[in-house]
Amino acid sequence: MTAISIHELHENTDLWVRKATEQEPVVVTDEGKAVAKIVPISAEREATPFRSRKLIPGYEAIMHKRYGGPDSTEIVSDMRDGK
Repeated sequence: MTAISIHELHENTDLWVRKATEQEPVVVTDEGKAVAKIVPISAEREATPFRSRKLIPGYEAIMHKRYGGPDSTEIVSDMRDGK
């Protein structure tokens, strides 16, 4: 992984974004401390844990079940129709 300073990123943004997209992630540093990472969007999406999550048993069966009163869209429609 390549590390560059904020100043270097500012001077050559297009170069570093392209390198991060085509080769490897680029770490941006401020006074020697890592503050950001430039990664391709596709790599970020693959790493998102919510994309591969599994529902706990039983939740899937009740997630579409309606609780309480009518849906808010029904209430607004009824008010609009004068009911």
